[in-house]
Amino acid sequence: MGISLPFKKKENFLAIDIGSSSVKLIELDRRSGTPKLVNLAMAPLTADCFANNSISQTEKVSQQIHAILEANSIPAHRVVTAMPGPGVFTKRIKMQLMEMSELSSYIQMEASNFIPHSVDAVRLDYHVSSEIEHDQMDVLVVAVKNEVVDSFIESLSLCGLETAVVDVDYFALQNMFEMSYPEEVSKTIALINIGSRYCSINICCNGESLFTGDLALGGKAITDALAEELNLSIDEAEKLKRKKDLDKPEFDAAREIIARNVDYMASELNRQLSFFWSATGSEGGIEKIYLAGGASLTSGLDKDLAAKTEIPCEVMDCFRGLDCGDTFDQNYLKEIAPFMSIGVGMATRQPGDRIIPEFE
Repeated sequence: MGISLPFKKKENFLAIDIGSSSVKLIELDRRSGTPKLVNLAMAPLTADCFANNSISQTEKVSQQIHAILEANSIPAHRVVTAMPGPGVFTKRIKMQLMEMSELSSYIQMEASNFIPHSVDAVRLDYHVSSEIEHDQMDVLVVAVKNEVVDSFIESLSLCGLETAVVDVDYFALQNMFEMSYPEEVSKTIALINIGSRYCSINICCNGESLFTGDLALGGKAITDALAEELNLSIDEAEKLKRKKDLDKPEFDAAREIIARNVDYMASELNRQLSFFWSATGSEGGIEKIYLAGGASLTSGLDKDLAAKTEIPCEVMDCFRGLDCGDTFDQNYLKEIAPFMSIGVGMATRQPGDRIIPEFE
């Protein structure tokens, strides 16, 4: 899934995931068999780089990307990047069955009836479900404001990179999940990426996204609480949050702050999941929750969310479906995996890989 530009030539794209607190780079070799991890890197970004889901400091972001490429001796590539969930509008619509050759023009003409923006102000794409009922087809329409897309493309262009595919973080995470956990694809799964400033949620089953949404809550809230209540700098609070020995007596106050905020985050996620699931109109229920994103590593979050939702919950391993060889340290990969999940999903993209069902 995703917003794509169709190219015929087979090639491996360099995935660059630009988040609100860091930029992540992933390159896979997909020429044969299991995808092989070729390059992996991450660098921090300052809080002022984003404003209203757009990159406000394109030169600063470009400099960080250039530094990563140079430090890892990575030559210029065409790249795939992804739009942040809060900057993306998605809507499922029922449409009269029609030829695929007619669908694009129809959506372009009718888009103003189901998106809250001027058609001229957005990039539009769509995904067609394979399900048909009473000569109608289910279509997922995706719209992103031009200013958001352009800010990402400009940041990449400034360091000499050409953007070939623009994905969406919801669907990049789903692509990663389907590659890494093929045995779970037939189940109804909630994929939750918990970043610095927001959570993106994608409820999916059998390769179809049933509902996407986001929650303005992320790991930064816990960092800010630690900084404010313990009189720490943001950097000190972030390091404290990620300590692995928080069970020591000297960290009692920090543990209480983290536990309180984790409880609130789990409660909010539980509430949103219930609301999102009701919105799908589907029968049954969510069978499992998978977490990704740096904040998914916050102590106790997976267990607290499982307890509140009464649904099994675990942190995803985005490298599970890859051949990582002997080049990369396995302990480092385990530590960094939650941060790289969307990037791995982006790196699975290839030119013209959007699947358009054939209807009889």
